[in-house]
Amino acid sequence: MVKVVISFCSGVVVCILLLFTVKLVMPAFAAAPENGPSANKEGLSSLVPDIEGIYRKALVMPFEEAEKKITDPDIAAYYGKLLDETGLRSQK
Repeated sequence: MVKVVISFCSGVVVCILLLFTVKLVMPAFAAAPENGPSANKEGLSSLVPDIEGIYRKALVMPFEEAEKKITDPDIAAYYGKLLDETGLRSQK
């Protein structure tokens, strides 16, 4: 029973010492360098593709391609007006 208590106490002491050593070695609030990769205000968001633009292009492109194949001027005018009113025509 005495060995268990001594082992438990020594384990607690070792863990506490390890915790304080890690805190000293790795500061939690390190200052970012003024000019470096961390100075970029956008950070990782500059690496992410424009998902909204890709989604919009995938949504609108089939309707624009269909509009190109309409030969009747009345139907083309109606379809163009429909695209404008629904917001499906791409803004350039």
